[in-house]
Amino acid sequence: MLHQITNPNLLHISLELSLISSSFQQSKATNHGGSRNLKARKEPNQRNPKKSCFTRWGCSTSLELYDNPWKIKKKLTTSDLGKLNRLLFGSNLLENLMVPVLSMEAQREASCGMGTPIRVWDVDTMSMHYLILKRWASFKSYVLIGKWNKEFVRRRELKKGDVVGLHWDSYRQCFNFSVLKRAGDRY
Repeated sequence: MLHQITNPNLLHISLELSLISSSFQQSKATNHGGSRNLKARKEPNQRNPKKSCFTRWGCSTSLELYDNPWKIKKKLTTSDLGKLNRLLFGSNLLENLMVPVLSMEAQREASCGMGTPIRVWDVDTMSMHYLILKRWASFKSYVLIGKWNKEFVRRRELKKGDVVGLHWDSYRQCFNFSVLKRAGDRY
Protein backbone atom coordinates (compact mmCIF):
# COMPACT_ATOMS: atom_id res chain seq x y z
CA MET A 1 0.00 0.00 0.00
CA LEU A 2 1.35 3.43 -0.95
CA HIS A 3 1.06 6.32 1.46
CA GLN A 4 0.50 9.83 0.23
CA ILE A 5 2.88 12.44 1.65
CA THR A 6 0.88 15.39 2.84
CA ASN A 7 3.73 17.46 4.28
CA PRO A 8 5.37 19.41 1.38
CA ASN A 9 8.65 19.75 3.37
CA LEU A 10 9.16 15.98 3.19
CA LEU A 11 9.06 16.03 -0.62
CA HIS A 12 12.43 17.80 -0.86
CA ILE A 13 15.46 15.59 -0.31
CA SER A 14 18.78 17.39 -0.16
CA LEU A 15 21.95 15.83 -1.49
CA GLU A 16 23.98 18.72 -0.08
CA LEU A 17 26.80 17.79 2.30
CA SER A 18 27.63 20.26 5.02
CA LEU A 19 28.90 20.29 8.57
CA ILE A 20 26.04 22.48 9.76
CA SER A 21 22.55 22.46 8.32
CA SER A 22 21.26 25.57 6.59
CA SER A 23 18.28 25.64 8.95
CA PHE A 24 20.70 25.82 11.90
CA GLN A 25 22.59 28.67 10.22
CA GLN A 26 19.34 30.55 9.58
CA SER A 27 18.09 30.02 13.14
CA LYS A 28 21.42 31.20 14.60
CA ALA A 29 21.29 34.33 12.44
CA THR A 30 17.68 34.99 13.45
CA ASN A 31 18.29 34.36 17.15
CA HIS A 32 21.10 36.89 17.26
CA GLY A 33 19.02 39.82 16.02
CA GLY A 34 19.45 39.75 12.28
CA SER A 35 22.25 38.73 10.02
CA ARG A 36 25.32 37.15 11.51
CA ASN A 37 28.73 37.01 9.96
CA LEU A 38 28.91 33.46 8.63
CA LYS A 39 32.47 33.74 7.36
CA ALA A 40 34.88 31.10 8.57
CA ARG A 41 37.70 32.29 10.74
CA LYS A 42 41.10 30.72 10.64
CA GLU A 43 42.40 29.23 13.89
CA PRO A 44 45.55 27.24 14.53
CA ASN A 45 45.18 23.50 14.87
CA GLN A 46 45.89 22.56 18.50
CA ARG A 47 47.83 19.40 17.61
CA ASN A 48 50.15 20.90 15.02
CA PRO A 49 50.76 24.65 15.16
CA LYS A 50 52.11 24.65 11.58
CA LYS A 51 48.74 23.50 10.21
CA SER A 52 45.56 25.55 10.23
CA CYS A 53 41.93 24.64 9.97
CA PHE A 54 38.72 26.58 9.53
CA THR A 55 36.20 26.74 12.35
CA ARG A 56 32.61 27.92 12.55
CA TRP A 57 30.92 28.57 15.84
CA GLY A 58 33.71 26.74 17.63
CA CYS A 59 33.35 23.60 15.46
CA SER A 60 36.35 22.44 13.48
CA THR A 61 35.98 21.73 9.78
CA SER A 62 39.22 19.75 9.62
CA LEU A 63 38.85 16.09 8.70
CA GLU A 64 40.85 13.16 10.01
CA LEU A 65 40.47 10.00 8.00
CA TYR A 66 41.64 7.71 10.78
CA ASP A 67 43.02 7.71 14.28
CA ASN A 68 46.79 7.26 14.21
CA PRO A 69 47.47 4.07 16.22
CA TRP A 70 51.08 5.01 17.05
CA LYS A 71 50.29 6.84 20.29
CA ILE A 72 53.45 5.62 22.03
CA LYS A 73 56.27 7.36 20.17
CA LYS A 74 59.87 7.84 21.14
CA LYS A 75 62.61 9.84 19.47
CA LEU A 76 65.69 7.78 20.26
CA THR A 77 68.46 9.32 22.34
CA THR A 78 72.07 8.25 22.84
CA SER A 79 71.13 6.52 26.10
CA ASP A 80 68.41 4.47 24.33
CA LEU A 81 71.05 3.10 22.00
CA GLY A 82 73.90 2.65 24.47
CA LYS A 83 75.34 -0.05 26.70
CA LEU A 84 72.50 0.15 29.24
CA ASN A 85 70.45 -2.02 26.85
CA ARG A 86 67.12 -0.33 27.49
CA LEU A 87 64.49 1.92 25.91
CA LEU A 88 63.39 4.58 28.41
CA PHE A 89 59.87 6.09 28.48
CA GLY A 90 58.25 8.67 30.74
CA SER A 91 55.89 7.11 33.27
CA ASN A 92 52.75 9.07 32.25
CA LEU A 93 52.90 7.86 28.66
CA LEU A 94 53.13 4.18 29.51
CA GLU A 95 50.82 4.31 32.53
CA ASN A 96 48.10 5.68 30.26
CA LEU A 97 48.72 3.70 27.06
CA MET A 98 50.70 0.53 27.77
CA VAL A 99 50.08 -0.65 31.33
CA PRO A 100 46.23 -0.64 31.13
CA VAL A 101 46.17 -3.33 28.41
CA LEU A 102 48.24 -5.73 30.54
CA SER A 103 46.70 -8.30 32.87
CA MET A 104 46.44 -7.33 36.54
CA GLU A 105 49.34 -9.63 37.41
CA ALA A 106 51.52 -8.17 34.65
CA GLN A 107 50.65 -4.64 35.81
CA ARG A 108 51.79 -5.50 39.37
CA GLU A 109 55.00 -7.11 38.10
CA ALA A 110 55.84 -4.13 35.89
CA SER A 111 54.97 -1.52 38.52
CA CYS A 112 56.76 -3.11 41.48
CA GLY A 113 60.06 -3.26 39.60
CA MET A 114 60.22 -7.03 39.00
CA GLY A 115 59.33 -6.58 35.36
CA THR A 116 56.91 -8.45 33.16
CA PRO A 117 57.58 -10.09 29.79
CA ILE A 118 55.81 -8.60 26.78
CA ARG A 119 55.62 -9.73 23.19
CA VAL A 120 56.58 -7.20 20.52
CA TRP A 121 55.71 -7.73 16.85
CA ASP A 122 57.97 -5.78 14.47
CA VAL A 123 55.50 -4.84 11.75
CA ASP A 124 58.27 -3.69 9.40
CA THR A 125 60.15 -7.01 9.39
CA MET A 126 57.21 -9.23 10.41
CA SER A 127 59.08 -10.81 13.33
CA MET A 128 58.16 -11.49 16.98
CA HIS A 129 60.42 -10.43 19.86
CA TYR A 130 60.28 -10.57 23.64
CA LEU A 131 61.18 -7.73 25.99
CA ILE A 132 60.68 -6.98 29.68
CA LEU A 133 58.59 -3.98 30.77
CA LYS A 134 59.78 -2.63 34.10
CA ARG A 135 59.19 0.51 36.15
CA TRP A 136 62.32 2.23 37.39
CA ALA A 137 61.28 3.91 40.64
CA SER A 138 64.50 5.94 40.87
CA PHE A 139 63.82 7.58 37.48
CA LYS A 140 60.01 7.54 37.80
CA SER A 141 59.87 6.02 34.34
CA TYR A 142 59.38 2.73 32.51
CA VAL A 143 61.95 0.84 30.49
CA LEU A 144 61.88 -1.94 27.95
CA ILE A 145 64.86 -4.18 28.67
CA GLY A 146 66.01 -7.65 27.71
CA LYS A 147 67.34 -7.98 24.19
CA TRP A 148 66.57 -4.38 23.19
CA ASN A 149 70.06 -3.72 21.78
CA LYS A 150 70.45 -7.01 19.94
CA GLU A 151 66.94 -7.44 18.54
CA PHE A 152 66.09 -3.82 17.82
CA VAL A 153 69.04 -1.38 17.91
CA ARG A 154 71.54 -3.54 16.00
CA ARG A 155 69.16 -5.61 13.89
CA ARG A 156 67.19 -2.55 12.73
CA GLU A 157 70.27 -0.28 12.66
CA LEU A 158 68.58 2.32 14.84
CA LYS A 159 70.30 5.70 15.22
CA LYS A 160 69.97 8.74 17.44
CA GLY A 161 66.99 10.80 16.24
CA ASP A 162 65.04 7.87 14.78
CA VAL A 163 61.40 7.84 15.88
CA VAL A 164 59.93 4.48 16.90
CA GLY A 165 56.34 3.70 17.79
CA LEU A 166 54.41 1.11 19.75
CA HIS A 167 50.72 0.29 19.98
CA TRP A 168 48.63 -2.52 21.40
CA ASP A 169 47.42 -5.16 18.93
CA SER A 170 44.36 -6.73 20.55
CA TYR A 171 44.14 -9.40 17.85
CA ARG A 172 47.68 -10.73 18.42
CA GLN A 173 47.72 -9.78 22.12
CA CYS A 174 51.08 -8.06 21.76
CA PHE A 175 52.58 -4.66 21.08
CA ASN A 176 53.31 -3.67 17.51
CA PHE A 177 56.62 -1.89 16.87
CA SER A 178 57.66 0.20 13.90
CA VAL A 179 60.37 2.66 12.91
CA LEU A 180 58.15 5.63 12.10
CA LYS A 181 60.87 8.00 10.93
CA ARG A 182 64.60 7.76 10.31
CA ALA A 183 66.79 10.58 11.63
CA GLY A 184 67.82 11.74 8.14
CA ASP A 185 64.31 11.62 6.62
CA ARG A 186 62.50 14.90 6.01
CA TYR A 187 59.02 13.44 6.63
